[in-house]
Amino acid sequence: IAGCRATHSRLPGVRRGRHPATWATAIALVAAGCSTVAPTAAPATTEPVSAAPATPVASVLPSEPSGAAGSACTPATIPPADDPSSRVWYEAFVRSFKDGNGDGIGDLKGLTAKLDYLNDGNPATTDDLGVTGIWLMPIADSPSYHGYDVIDYDRVEPDYGTRADLDAFIAAAHARGIKVIVDLVLNHTSSENSWFESSARHDGTHDDWYVWSATNPGWLGPDGQIVWHEHGKRWYYGLFSEGMPDLNYRSPAVTAEMDRVTTFWLQDVGVDGFRLDAAKYLVEDGEGKLQNTPETHAWLAAWKQQVEAVRPDATVVGEVWDPATIAASYVPDDTDLTFDFGMAQAIRLALQGGRAAPLETALGDSLTAWPANRNATFLTNHDQTRIMTELNGDAASAKLAAFLLLTLPGTPFVYYGEEIGLTGTKPDERIRTPMPWTGEGPAAGFTTATPWEPLQDGWQTVNVAAETGDPASLLSAYRSLIAVRGANDALQHGATVPVQGGAEGVTGWLRTTGDQTLLAVANVSDAPITEYGLSLDDGPLCGPLTARMVGTVGGDPASALVPPVVTADGGLDGWRPLPTLPARSGYVLALEPAP
Repeated sequence: IAGCRATHSRLPGVRRGRHPATWATAIALVAAGCSTVAPTAAPATTEPVSAAPATPVASVLPSEPSGAAGSACTPATIPPADDPSSRVWYEAFVRSFKDGNGDGIGDLKGLTAKLDYLNDGNPATTDDLGVTGIWLMPIADSPSYHGYDVIDYDRVEPDYGTRADLDAFIAAAHARGIKVIVDLVLNHTSSENSWFESSARHDGTHDDWYVWSATNPGWLGPDGQIVWHEHGKRWYYGLFSEGMPDLNYRSPAVTAEMDRVTTFWLQDVGVDGFRLDAAKYLVEDGEGKLQNTPETHAWLAAWKQQVEAVRPDATVVGEVWDPATIAASYVPDDTDLTFDFGMAQAIRLALQGGRAAPLETALGDSLTAWPANRNATFLTNHDQTRIMTELNGDAASAKLAAFLLLTLPGTPFVYYGEEIGLTGTKPDERIRTPMPWTGEGPAAGFTTATPWEPLQDGWQTVNVAAETGDPASLLSAYRSLIAVRGANDALQHGATVPVQGGAEGVTGWLRTTGDQTLLAVANVSDAPITEYGLSLDDGPLCGPLTARMVGTVGGDPASALVPPVVTADGGLDGWRPLPTLPARSGYVLALEPAP
């Protein structure tokens, strides 16, 4: 059929046999968008992201349309509409989010009191962020401020409150349609954990729960760090520090205990899944073989079966800080998702350099490596310099970063404070500072006491209250973009086909389901671009089509659009939907059958 001749052998980012799900996606890309498409009205949004009228902005037919009028296209086989990719997740550091009892430390009561800011449960309102998932950094009992060294996996961190406070938070989140996952630290414990203290005494109860050596093996970790630490006349293995000894997963007793911990959090506490810290380090195999070992994959695969037996709908996302091919190797057998560090870096580099090339390379890598939409996308997290600092405080760049995050394929995660432009650089405490809620001193509405960590500079203007009423603010952009994503299935779980931009700063991608085709196009440079053209050698389009504005950052939502001319191979050849793409602008366009 003319206009629908793309074949899976030519589709970008698809290799035969990589994943069954990816191969199904290849079939999807052939046909996605070729069925009759009903216009999907975007929700009312505030500037700078705005929905266009429900009627097509551009309805003039091409003078020489491709495809026979009235021809029927093959129904699409599309990626599954799985739950994780249908959500926007929010990473929250409880200690820094909101203090509910006036001791200067954020807690579960404070977090619960601010749930309406994240999602008030009413789809008709527009003054909440609209996230539908929350990832809590560690909330188990720990001697440190960050919680990644656990003393007791069954006990809530006392600084954060009680088990009753946690139960109330989860119930309130669920009532608003928000799922909750928690950080599960499997790789190591605190050296103050009673298991380690028993193992160090060599008292016969936990002897093999950690990795011990009678002599110092002397070899270093993957980053050249010291990993063997002396205790008495023996040495134990601790990848991250002497205060975080690694568990020994060659011990059946350790596996049995962590299975119990897993069941406790899923069944008794009622969380909806886990973010796995340091997932690639679980089982070591000697010097130079400390990460991504076959034993680690095998252990995680068996553990994930345990998770699914307890909660079939649980979500497991793994931290595997590696290139796409390695990170994706954990999906779907070991985890449901893994973080796409390459995409996060590419977004930053594209905006810093004003060139689309890093983004295009990362997109190709992600589409090749992961099953469709199983990469967990993000801008920065609790271990990295904040994105607003990386972008030198440029609000237009930060808005476009949000646009890229929420329109690219994958499951997006937003780090707390990112939505208001919170800044921060290392040390870690300074990228995990308290959330500024107001411009009122001395603690910006975070606490009535002295905050556990000083606020970031600029909180008087960079705060939720100041940005809530400003339609041009970064917070308003995030709210509108999340609403646009939530109203359009193609942005959540559609198939993805990269589109060439025809200029150094321009790039785009199609997102398609069986009944919707959207095009995201972005100018990542700091100057307007008029000389560009969107091209796709072959693709899933069927002409004639109209183009309708769904949302934009940095552009005029009322702009008239030039309709596309679809090639005989279902692609595009130098299409310019707008005469000019403003600097740091992004558009989501619905491509729909012409009347």
